[in-house]
Amino acid sequence: RSGRTPSKARGRSPGRKKSPSKRQSPSRRRKSPGNGKAKLPPTLRAGKERSLYAFLKLRVSIIFEEGSNVPPGSPPIPQFGLYALSSISFALLGLFAFLRFSCPVFPGHKIEAAVCVLQSLVSWGNDVYSFGTASKWKLADRMVASVNVAWQVVKLLWLSMAPLEYVVWIGAILAALACFQKGQECLHSRAPKAPTRANFDAFLYWHAAWHAILPSGAAAWMYLRGERLGCGCAAPWTGSCGF
Repeated sequence: RSGRTPSKARGRSPGRKKSPSKRQSPSRRRKSPGNGKAKLPPTLRAGKERSLYAFLKLRVSIIFEEGSNVPPGSPPIPQFGLYALSSISFALLGLFAFLRFSCPVFPGHKIEAAVCVLQSLVSWGNDVYSFGTASKWKLADRMVASVNVAWQVVKLLWLSMAPLEYVVWIGAILAALACFQKGQECLHSRAPKAPTRANFDAFLYWHAAWHAILPSGAAAWMYLRGERLGCGCAAPWTGSCGF
């Protein structure tokens, strides 16, 4: 009996029961998906979409985000120059729509002109004043810009246009979106790391082009449509204007 007892005790050795390392290792592996690679937040995934569906899906997912889409460590934004002033283009479009025509060239003409002035303000707040930091300006700019671009697409599908108006309108939308996406691609070329100085400067150029092309195309479209509809040039205080 005395010879069997130790062997039974060894068979029930608590040390063998308390060796959970192998049983815990699968759970530890499950806690680190993607082999330890952190998943980028939606605001830092821009510029990597390879389809229109992916582009629209990402845009919709960040409409209500207040976070910055600028990778940490990016160079400071210039407070003067082409990029900083490019947001004014939307306000200039709004003034053009208010002052240039004697009658509305499409339903909601004056409302859209006011929205363009608002777009200019929130665009500056997002892209210049609060660049690189979380802010309410981000939310405001994304919401106003999303509604504005969606309305432009609705006009394209809803309004009857002359062939040249279609060409100008479709061309302006496609060119502007291409510039926007190219800018995002440059800004997030090494995300989540900061872009190189060359890529950052390229982002400034392409984003300023996005700000300029869409309002310029819209102004050209309004002009062509106003001429076709007989809404000649008329300032409210004189009855005529010189542009």
